[in-house]
Amino acid sequence: MIKVNISKSTESFFAQLIKDIFKNNKLEKKKDKKIVFSITRETIDTLLKKKLKKFDENITLKRLILVDFEYLEKLVEFLEENRAITKLTKIEKEYFLTLYSRLKKAEFIKKIGVSSCLYCNRNYIFNFSKNNKQNATAQLDHFFDKSTYPYLAVCLYNLIPSCSTCNQRKSSKRVNILHPYYDSFDKKATFRLDINNSTFYYSVDGFDIKIEANRADDKKTEQSIEIFNLQPLYNNHKDIILELIQKQAIYCESYLDELLTQYEGTLFKNREDLQRLISGGYLSDEEIGKRPLSKLIKDISDELGLK
Repeated sequence: MIKVNISKSTESFFAQLIKDIFKNNKLEKKKDKKIVFSITRETIDTLLKKKLKKFDENITLKRLILVDFEYLEKLVEFLEENRAITKLTKIEKEYFLTLYSRLKKAEFIKKIGVSSCLYCNRNYIFNFSKNNKQNATAQLDHFFDKSTYPYLAVCLYNLIPSCSTCNQRKSSKRVNILHPYYDSFDKKATFRLDINNSTFYYSVDGFDIKIEANRADDKKTEQSIEIFNLQPLYNNHKDIILELIQKQAIYCESYLDELLTQYEGTLFKNREDLQRLISGGYLSDEEIGKRPLSKLIKDISDELGLK
């Protein structure tokens, strides 16, 4: 739900991951102990130049894997409008899909440095180590799906770390939604309380959670909310918000000052650290991706004045 800035270091790391897939400069696939294909990087470069020369005469695999999102959008339009000349054979598709299947996904996700789904901020996407190998709980969503656009199977800016729920919800749909590497959902939408009955304010029956685009004409944000079912899913987290309402009543300014005086430098570092402890989420814009539900907690904490 935040804009993730991909560093040059991450781009270089990703390029090396792709390079390492080629053993002795060859990409080979076997089935039933028989070689299906055995090709070099130059073979893929030649194929790209043959199929996509009218789009980009300088196209190579090395260039393609790191092109930005604007380039990807234009390439998708070109592929749609030139299906006859850009169509790949079954074996040619396998070149790109095999590269993706052999990508060390857990290492790539770890390098990006996020801990929760970039689409929903509801689920952790931690890596774990087993048998001295990195494994990912996240999936990589292809913003433009690899089945329809195999050329984009290993393009860095087409690979979005997400939870399985969001990956399945989006599936192969080509939709006009926010891109986590270029758009900040945090800046474009806000969670708020919708009070149903002030008499039952201190009960989950007394309010609902609403999420809305900050601008009425922001179709991308509205589509993101719709595609990932954010409204009904987040309304299941009313217990978290009820706790915030209760904490808002308990942790008045004088009590916060008292806690700071007594424990600053021992139990917590500063006031912001204390506020995170109380809310249970990260409240700064830059740290929302560190913990699920932090966007929800930050927005409602702002509304309640619990900051």
